[in-house]
Amino acid sequence: MLEHAMIEVRFHGRGGQGAKLASRILGQGGFLSALYAQDFALFGAERRGAPVVSFTRLSTEPIDRRGNIERPNLVIVMDDSLIKEAPGQVFQGVDAATPVIVNTDAETFASGLKELATANYRCVDMNRIAQEELTGRAFLSTIAAATAAKCVPAIQAERLEEAVRTEIAEFGLAPDLVKKNLEAARRAYELTPAIDLTATELNAEIPKPSWQAVPYLGTAQFAGPTIRHRGSAALRATGGWRTERPVIELAKCKRCFLCYLYCPEAAMTLDAENFPHVDYEHCKGCMICYQECPTDAISRRLEV
Repeated sequence: MLEHAMIEVRFHGRGGQGAKLASRILGQGGFLSALYAQDFALFGAERRGAPVVSFTRLSTEPIDRRGNIERPNLVIVMDDSLIKEAPGQVFQGVDAATPVIVNTDAETFASGLKELATANYRCVDMNRIAQEELTGRAFLSTIAAATAAKCVPAIQAERLEEAVRTEIAEFGLAPDLVKKNLEAARRAYELTPAIDLTATELNAEIPKPSWQAVPYLGTAQFAGPTIRHRGSAALRATGGWRTERPVIELAKCKRCFLCYLYCPEAAMTLDAENFPHVDYEHCKGCMICYQECPTDAISRRLEV
């Protein structure tokens, strides 16, 4: 049990990965384990690939706190590129003792993410679990929730599985996909290193609420770029938001222009022969082009 301590978990992901659902599954798992639970998400425009933050609070006593979690006991990073793109969000309230579980493998973490803020890092390759258990889907909600649940002693594997069934039931998924999500959750639960969040002094100091309407953005420590003239969308490279990418097989393309017309970000360009090409610097991976292509010339690939 939590022994009257509160555990606060913060999920960082991208639109389309299931960060919001991950916090709900964790909250449901806590509720089914006789804990008080609170979960909610923070996001602006619902755009695939945009940074999303979601929160879960668990306690043995009624929860009277409201608002965003600014001093988390656990951080789950569902896309490791957020560490560099949105450090102000990921590392808000994180210190050297805060467990930060990153979706990557240990080798990639050691070679490509050396310049990080100080934290207690652990690696869980959620993408690999998704590729092997969910046939390449980039939806990581059950995997991320299981990773967090492993760190809460009160949530046993059986309660986690019940929470997964309860929360994904409303999406009307086919039975085989529900089964795959359960298998992915079980595997993530087994692979995640046990971090007993109740073994350390938690929430010793309740932080003052942030003055910002949208937290973590524009602070003195993590200032964001400001472009002060019109028509600046091309200057903001949003290709790093993708969880999946469209790939065009030109041999199948009939040049119907539907991908070009339907692309909401104008990330499709036409060459001199009117064949479409993807501007990967600005493609956010919404996959509308994939859905609309009448000749199946566009395939979807998991971003790696």
